[in-house]
Amino acid sequence: MSSVSLERGNPRKNPPVKSPGVRLAPDKKIDEIIEAAIDAAPECVRQRVILPSIDWSLVSPHNVGLLLGSLAQARMAVPGWLAKSLLVAGHTISEDLARSLRGAHAVLNRLNCASGELHERDAISAALGTLALDADLDPELVVAIIRRLVALSWDSEALHLALSQLHRVPNALKPAAELFGKHVAGLPAARMRVSGFSTIHSFAEMLTPAFAAQGWRADVREGDFGSALTDLIAPPEGVDALVLLLDLDGILQRNWRQPAGELLAVLTERADMLGSALDVFSSRAGVPLLISTIPVPAAPGIGFLDRHHAAGVRNAVDTINRRILDAAAASSRIVVIDADHALSTLPARDQVDPKLWYYGRLPYSSEATRLLAFAFADAWKLLKRGPAKVVAVDFDNTLWGGVYGDDGLERLACGDDFPGNAFLGLQQECLRLKGQGLLLVGLSKNNPDAMSVFGRHLGMALKAEDFASVAVNWEPKPDNIRKIARELNLGLDSFLFLDDSPHEREAMRRLCPEVLVPEMPLDPAERPLWLRRLVATWPVRLTAEDEARADLYEVGRKAEAAKAEASSLEDYLRGLEQRLVLSFVGRDTLVRVAQMHQRTNQFNLTTRRLTESEIAGIAGDEGRGIVVLGKVSDRFGDHGIVIVATVVIHEREAVIHTLLMSCRVIGREVERAFLGELLRELRQRGVTQVRGDYIPTAKNAMVRDFYENAGFTASRSDDEGATAWSLTIGKKKLPASKFVTVSWET
Repeated sequence: MSSVSLERGNPRKNPPVKSPGVRLAPDKKIDEIIEAAIDAAPECVRQRVILPSIDWSLVSPHNVGLLLGSLAQARMAVPGWLAKSLLVAGHTISEDLARSLRGAHAVLNRLNCASGELHERDAISAALGTLALDADLDPELVVAIIRRLVALSWDSEALHLALSQLHRVPNALKPAAELFGKHVAGLPAARMRVSGFSTIHSFAEMLTPAFAAQGWRADVREGDFGSALTDLIAPPEGVDALVLLLDLDGILQRNWRQPAGELLAVLTERADMLGSALDVFSSRAGVPLLISTIPVPAAPGIGFLDRHHAAGVRNAVDTINRRILDAAAASSRIVVIDADHALSTLPARDQVDPKLWYYGRLPYSSEATRLLAFAFADAWKLLKRGPAKVVAVDFDNTLWGGVYGDDGLERLACGDDFPGNAFLGLQQECLRLKGQGLLLVGLSKNNPDAMSVFGRHLGMALKAEDFASVAVNWEPKPDNIRKIARELNLGLDSFLFLDDSPHEREAMRRLCPEVLVPEMPLDPAERPLWLRRLVATWPVRLTAEDEARADLYEVGRKAEAAKAEASSLEDYLRGLEQRLVLSFVGRDTLVRVAQMHQRTNQFNLTTRRLTESEIAGIAGDEGRGIVVLGKVSDRFGDHGIVIVATVVIHEREAVIHTLLMSCRVIGREVERAFLGELLRELRQRGVTQVRGDYIPTAKNAMVRDFYENAGFTASRSDDEGATAWSLTIGKKKLPASKFVTVSWET
């Protein structure tokens, strides 16, 4: 039997047609029908008749083999629509023919052959991981694969694929419904109060699978119909966030008998009412608000004038959205979900369902509701864990077209002409991410002189100095990325890996599973916008430290170079000329302090992930809590805010609730100088007894002995390694460093 290739069928371009010459009696047995189709298989494929109408789950494997053999003898490709129908029905395609299967077709074929053995599971798991990241999978194939995984009892793989595809395949969870309930029960809780101006029940229900896809259990409490303003003015208690889904018709009901001026006055009143409620929430709430904008209307109210006429529907949308954005700009508690972007894959006319609105005041169609729920879940994940910190990017055929070692400098494509302009576009996107605080790292299997391309090729937007670190050699990229992670003092879960090679992507996923490895588009022209859409790179907040992070790491590299040249550690520290300036957290530093609590892992005594509202609550409890932060600079430059502590005070006793420091200044005695000054501040406030905890994690072993080295005494410990430490101020000399000059911000 000869090998055949898989031809992609397009059902829209090639719709099934009725056979003009074959009429099959409805009472014939299925085997007789198949035998007739097999005899005419090549012609049936050419005309696309009979075969598309067959329920292949009723056909024996023997007859399917005869059918495929007939096509092979005719040296015909197995069309995609036929391969899909056979595989979804549970059939397998022989090894010779399977060589032409790709992607989901190939995975389903292997699953249909599988008996559930462990070695089979290991062999297929990598391909399943790749499928989970594919944004263009056929929904029917997705469901069939999940159903087969459940049948094989490969539960974790089934759930992972279902949750990763649920935002675009609404019935992906159906085959794994029983597994889903058990899975969600074990996830960390996210307690949500959900409100709106219209019916939000279907949206609230969809939050459960959407949050589960991001690793959270959404415990949802629905507000009453139209309760949005009430929940903003009187923020609910006992929740982790308020979720607010907006729609225009719910907020603004128009009376078209009114003249344009009166319509504008009503709009302004409603927008101001919402803006005032948002301001009240920001001043009273202790939790974040996740709020959507209102999407572009499905139809204009005044045609071409709609956006700027006083009575225009789009003008109303823009006016209300501006109030939301203004409130968010003034408050660190408000996170805005851009509804237009969340719904960008869905035409505006399909974002609403008139029947749902008039029957039950549901503001969005089922598909739009699902997309919005997943956008809220994305925002929550980023709010809790932060975006990626590092973009590790390949060179050949990723940042430029061609292979430097084979093509030489002159033949590399990057510049104003196609396809070089597509590669230039990706470089510009990398520069955009660098400006938002992500570090760029170069990972290339090349000779070291490949770095010279960035200075010698006139079309390059990136320069060698844009990279915080590079590994240009012939070593495995997973090994190189581990070395760079240690060099930057960052965890592998902070890295995003971009590479055009599917083999390199798969190796990274297998050997460094913590690294985020998305599937890059094959076409370089699609990559710039694809990278811009990648949610893992989106900041929830941008601080001054974020925008200057590349410069901060450059300052750190200069300091490390000085360390290598110093004759001793003492000479190195003395030569740094370090200055530590302390201050209390304020409105302009709250975001950075919260960001550090979410991101810092190594020098973190308790790893308590305090939110902005929790930090503000400690700082705002006058006399009973303080939040102190420290900025460090040295002779090489400014490191920004690098250390922070939150302290709860009760009369003469204080508890250091959190104490954490950026990896950029580890090993320079900044922490000793900071702790000593913090203790002096507490002494001035009448505190005599200070307690601090060490709670071990997988990443913070380096600070296990911090309190002991600072003169604290262990007071208790538990079986999991957590220890409590205490210090009586006045009985012992407070920590200090002769290498750090300390002052308070005036």
